[in-house]
Amino acid sequence: MVNLSEIAQRLSHDSSAWVSESVDRFNGNQVDVHLFQCIVANWHLHTETDEMFVVLSGSVTIDTENGSFKLNENDCMVVKAGTKHRARTDETATLMTLIGETM
Repeated sequence: MVNLSEIAQRLSHDSSAWVSESVDRFNGNQVDVHLFQCIVANWHLHTETDEMFVVLSGSVTIDTENGSFKLNENDCMVVKAGTKHRARTDETATLMTLIGETM
């Protein structure tokens, strides 16, 4: 069992703008928890995998080639394989990502 609040608390002690911890794998999907503090990630894409973002606290904007989407606590979004995207926030936010192969 993994407690996401405990992971987020542990990550909050790091002063880095972006810190992550791997949680586990689920049906081939990599599951990570990230703490972002006033960050803009680099544009990138995953050619073979979808990526799911789940906001645990705060808010995160996901910019894609198809527009920008503001996600608040308890919101989630899937970015399909091959879609250029980045995450950004102007506050402290915690999110979980799942990245796995497309079917």
